[in-house]
Amino acid sequence: MLIGFDLDNTIIRYDKSLHKIALERGLIQKDVPRLKRSIRDEVRRLHGDEEWQKLQVAIYGTEIDKAELMPGVWDCLLTLKQAGHSFQIVSHKTRYPNYGQLKIDLRKCALNFLTEANFFSSDTLSMSVNDIFFLSTREEKVRKIADLDHHYFIDDLEEVFTEPLFPDSVHKILFSREKNGRKIPGCSVFSTFEEISNFILKRTANGTI
Repeated sequence: MLIGFDLDNTIIRYDKSLHKIALERGLIQKDVPRLKRSIRDEVRRLHGDEEWQKLQVAIYGTEIDKAELMPGVWDCLLTLKQAGHSFQIVSHKTRYPNYGQLKIDLRKCALNFLTEANFFSSDTLSMSVNDIFFLSTREEKVRKIADLDHHYFIDDLEEVFTEPLFPDSVHKILFSREKNGRKIPGCSVFSTFEEISNFILKRTANGTI
């Protein structure tokens, strides 16, 4: 079975690195919660959107090495692989930042992170760079998911699943640490990757895709 994963804030977690970099730059106080939304709102309130855009370039590009894997995602991927499933990553990520003159290749930075995290190692996940897809718009991302014909797709953004072109044949799994979001038809919501892997394995064991 082919399972699709989003990348940013699904596989890669930036909350701690974002907090650390913002603190080092004097943009926030230490007591600001280590949550992207909280940090974004505080930086914009105190320093404006320009400083927030600079932070975005840092966490996704120049300082992506400070990011980490989302808790539980590695075990989830290994469990699914050992059960005979394969997976691909489909990411809405432009090649270069939309802000400023810095021509850092954000896609290459992401691939370097995945390489360092052993995603392409034959001893672990054995993924190929050909399993990673970067798209410049959300609509292009949804079209690619449809083309790849995933059985499941896992994302942290509700907006991906509410795109008009999102294929009905793909089971939607929303990874969300907040369970108070809007209800999306045909979408299962989980707050941990252990729940996600258990859900998929149980359905496949029962013959339900």
